[in-house]
Amino acid sequence: MALAIAVATFVTTSCEEEGPIVNKHPQPDPEEQEPGEQDPDAVFPEGTYYPEEIPTLDEYVGLPTPGAEEVYKPSKLQNKYKPIRVDRTSSNSRPVSSWTSEKTRILPYLTGFVRNENIETYKAKTNKYGSSTEFAKQTATGRFYVTKIGERWWLVDPEGYLHYERSVCSFRKGSSARNAAAFAARFPGGDAEWVATTQRELADIGFHGTGAFSTGSGIKGYQLVQAHNAVNPNAPLTLAPSFGLIGSFVSSIGDKVINGETLRVCAVFHPDWPTYCETYAKADYGFGPYLRDKNVLGIFSDNEINFESSGSPQYLLQRILAVSDKSHFAYKAAVEWCSKNNVSTTSPNKTDCQRFAGHVAELYYKGVKEGIQKADPYMLYLGTRLHGSPKYNDYIIAAAGKWCDIISINYYSRWSPELDSYVSKWATLANKPFLVTEFYTKGMDVEEGAGGITNTSGAGFLVKTQRDRAYAYQHFTLGLLEAPNCVGWHWFKYQDDDGSDNSSKPANKGIYDNYYKIIPDMGKYTRDINIHVYDLIRFFDEKL
Repeated sequence: MALAIAVATFVTTSCEEEGPIVNKHPQPDPEEQEPGEQDPDAVFPEGTYYPEEIPTLDEYVGLPTPGAEEVYKPSKLQNKYKPIRVDRTSSNSRPVSSWTSEKTRILPYLTGFVRNENIETYKAKTNKYGSSTEFAKQTATGRFYVTKIGERWWLVDPEGYLHYERSVCSFRKGSSARNAAAFAARFPGGDAEWVATTQRELADIGFHGTGAFSTGSGIKGYQLVQAHNAVNPNAPLTLAPSFGLIGSFVSSIGDKVINGETLRVCAVFHPDWPTYCETYAKADYGFGPYLRDKNVLGIFSDNEINFESSGSPQYLLQRILAVSDKSHFAYKAAVEWCSKNNVSTTSPNKTDCQRFAGHVAELYYKGVKEGIQKADPYMLYLGTRLHGSPKYNDYIIAAAGKWCDIISINYYSRWSPELDSYVSKWATLANKPFLVTEFYTKGMDVEEGAGGITNTSGAGFLVKTQRDRAYAYQHFTLGLLEAPNCVGWHWFKYQDDDGSDNSSKPANKGIYDNYYKIIPDMGKYTRDINIHVYDLIRFFDEKL
């Protein structure tokens, strides 16, 4: 019997909010800046633009006709499948000038795999964290940790069960008038009812936690989830709070040379960096509220740190050597590094610049990890959600592997995980597992009559329909499940950007729409992957 989502009337016991937490060095939300002003003349349609419920049939209906069976690539496992085709583009311009047709692997056409689970059988084989109770139980420490069994890396949950992570980022309310009205109608009990209801609904499609940027801007937002967990110990949402540590440090030292995005990480050369990491790890404005919380999966210290890209010139070493203040501590540290490594200070080559980025990354990760260890030695350190070229820099990956417990990857611009190249390389260079901490696609079918979902922003691919989004989810996550060094994923994001989110550039990124309803195709197709993750791991691991 499959899932049918219904509007809940449950209202959980309310609990008092903790006192306000003051960030001594506040930074902008790392995901997005403050939303634009709501247009008072904006007209939003009544009701949801996804009127159907999640299909109740266990079987797939209306699938495209696949191509002939072939071996899946770029996998090394020689698994066979029958590909379907999905059109995608990376363009945010309208009209779309061209589409790329991609071979796409979905669960019904995976040769040799038998779908045995529905939501009831899945729940019977998993615990409150969505961990498998069928695999051999590991040592229970009361906290999450990582372990390697044979060729595969795993998370182990606080109860000692093997865990594969499936969560949503940005578990937060939208900021438009439409969104606020929908929230009030659906959750008359307020925040506590919202969190409790959404926990149940997400668990019913196989998502069991929250990722970065959850429950609002600022540190206090994550504590809504903590408050829920305190009064619902058998129905928790895990947390993975994200911070702006390096920006906070730059603010604390008042530096004018490195306060911009492209040079900020050079603050790690400051002599106070290690001490600040220790202080931040314990402070209420830092990691402090989450220490020793068994439901915290781990900590992201920063978001998408700019170790080498997005500047002009491209590389961090070139940029810091070009500063006008030759007495600056970061400039002098860069010159000293060049001298020790026989690198030209006037024309460093690409490899030199990549090595320097790895050096900076190691200083960064070392400082944070040692601060966390002193504050809470059992807290997992998840790094900085690497994106763009830094995730392809061997020296950065090696540095992250040395100090992080899990390498976090925001994985965009690739239709398929790079199983036979970079994914395998990460395993060797880091000797640590990785977690995909952002990925998504947007559907073009919401752009007409969908209340302002224009899809003119965002790094995720654009596809034509919600069903295509669902196919893309299955395709990408099947690739991740093949990778023995992957321990899960965080979908970006919980809810569509609406008319005033994301600097008034809304986009169809969510599992939920702006009326707090699960998008039907996304609910069905994500559920079918999510509840089969442990069976799929067995299936793929037979060929490792």
